[in-house]
Amino acid sequence: MAPKKKDKPNFKELSISNPKSGQAVDLTTGLIEFNYYESILSNHVTAGFTYADTGNAVGEGKDKKDVLNGLPVRGGEPVRIRVADQNNNELKFLNDDALYINRVKNAVQDTKSTIAQFDLCPKEYLANEQTRVVKRYRGKLSESVRMIASDVLGIKKVDVEETSNSYNFIGNSRKPFYMLTWLGTKSIPADGAYGKTAGFFFFQTQDGYQFKSVETLVGPTKGGGSANSKNSKKYEYTSTERGRSGFTKIEKYNLKKNIDLQDKLAIGAYDNISHFFNPYTFKVLPKEFNISKQKNQVKSAGTEIDFVMPEFRKEKSPTRGMTMVLDVGTMPNGQDGAKQVAQWKAKPEETNDRIMERVVQSIMRYNQLFSVNVDIMIEGDFTLRAGDTIYCEFPGLSSETKRPSKETSGLYLIASICHKVTPSRCYTSLNLIRDSFGKSKGN
Repeated sequence: MAPKKKDKPNFKELSISNPKSGQAVDLTTGLIEFNYYESILSNHVTAGFTYADTGNAVGEGKDKKDVLNGLPVRGGEPVRIRVADQNNNELKFLNDDALYINRVKNAVQDTKSTIAQFDLCPKEYLANEQTRVVKRYRGKLSESVRMIASDVLGIKKVDVEETSNSYNFIGNSRKPFYMLTWLGTKSIPADGAYGKTAGFFFFQTQDGYQFKSVETLVGPTKGGGSANSKNSKKYEYTSTERGRSGFTKIEKYNLKKNIDLQDKLAIGAYDNISHFFNPYTFKVLPKEFNISKQKNQVKSAGTEIDFVMPEFRKEKSPTRGMTMVLDVGTMPNGQDGAKQVAQWKAKPEETNDRIMERVVQSIMRYNQLFSVNVDIMIEGDFTLRAGDTIYCEFPGLSSETKRPSKETSGLYLIASICHKVTPSRCYTSLNLIRDSFGKSKGN
């Protein structure tokens, strides 16, 4: 029996309104292409569409005009979006979640029509340029993230993973997105430990803003539990028309086998040393990190996290040196000045967070996460999010077997996602990453 033919994507709403005039225009009839993007490396989502305007979208009779001049569009107008993929899963940005016109570009006009590209962004992306972080923050980093996101940016939907460490700091009039990303590099997950794991990402998906640790993104499918091939979505690349039950077909894939050992050595990906200067004691304290010590201490998608040849990850042979100044005595704990001075007098050598263990680990964990990189394209699926974990099987190149490759098949983290929608088709492109080679046990 031939597989059931699925429906075309359906734009239920794509409209732009001008708050000043109160007018709204439906853009679905002139839509040529719509694109939507998410990434764990981006603080916000983006979207864009190409629209063909025949010049009679706004007004009546002889006063009809195109959208750009009739509405008019000058930047900052809200755009309501509601579109369903072939399986009727919806992608929507409505009401308070509507996206806004950021740019109109490449407008080409002839005697019959105007074709233009509209770039969209969330309200918080624009608010980030209008606000600054100025206060002093203290206590757990996760609570500081919540306060900056809600109080400074006005974000209503933010999922913040708890951190185990605290850190005191002053905003120094920096932009909120910068501060939230900066705090991610200093954060340790609640179930983590100093010197073993560190590093968070601050990003946005359809569900709202996320502050998640590398460990949570690598291990779970959607923020909780241990990921394996039984509870994560499964995909396979096959030349047959119909794949195995429970697997979605990968239409195209590109396994990026880019290996640059010298570059990895230069950034200290396998072995590095940091020297910390203590301005109170005038001592310099060294802290070395080696990837071989991590093997059973962090969650990983595969089995070979220390996959480089042993001679290039020797202990006591650091390939990168870093220097930092310890934060001693400048940000003691306490609700007021008197308590802060008392805290400093009691523990004058206490640092603001245990930076020596934490900072080295976060640098390495970010580097490890992008060890394996794959691009795939599948049929449109609006249920996927950046930060989800999926299971993929890719064919081996051996002429003796058609079994999936044990090295490249396994769990992958969705680093970025793009949904491309036209009036007739919908595709989803995914950039997948993982921190190790090989299929982990149980997958």
